[in-house]
Amino acid sequence: MFRLITACLLAVSFVGCMESGDEPASQTIVAPAPPPQDAVAAVGERTFRAGERIGLIKAGMPMAKIENLYGSGVLESRKIELGEGETAPGYVLFPGTTDELLIELGDDKQPATARFSNDRSNWREESTGLTIGTTLAELHRMNGRPFTFTGFGWDYGGTVTDWNGGKLDGILVRLTYAPERLPAGGLDPQLLGDVAVSSEADAVRDIGLKVREIQIPIRKPEAVVR
Repeated sequence: MFRLITACLLAVSFVGCMESGDEPASQTIVAPAPPPQDAVAAVGERTFRAGERIGLIKAGMPMAKIENLYGSGVLESRKIELGEGETAPGYVLFPGTTDELLIELGDDKQPATARFSNDRSNWREESTGLTIGTTLAELHRMNGRPFTFTGFGWDYGGTVTDWNGGKLDGILVRLTYAPERLPAGGLDPQLLGDVAVSSEADAVRDIGLKVREIQIPIRKPEAVVR
């Protein structure tokens, strides 16, 4: 009998609430917290260390994680041109922007090298400041000694082939010159073709040599993951 009375009282109470006209309590919607400021700043990181990382991309990091870090809207799959008609599978980070970065994959499908060449690129080496537009004099200072590069006029022209044990060892740099600073006869013949040129050669002193492209290994050769 007691249970029946209790049930009736609960039913009357419920109906009374429904007939009172009171609005049901509104549900508070909590907006998702914005990402930490340090995380936002990290995505804007534009420095690199050869053999270790470039930006947030580190040795051994799978492309899926890179996409999670930067977002799928700024990363696209593309064939990367290597020169002389050859290509390799890879990705482009920030395509069509000043910080466009070409990422070449290794045999294990993980990032092996990264390359950039935009005149206004913000990518730079962490300790020396090496970047696009770095001059010949600055390269000598950063490297700590002279270096050797190939002659111009072919696909691999202006490529540094030997840093002679300097501080920039391990970084692939391609150079260009200022056409307006060439003598009337054009480039000195000793600066043309697949020849070794010293950065201290008299013929390169006044032609406005500067960096036009930088390619770095994201990992050391022995760090390849199988």
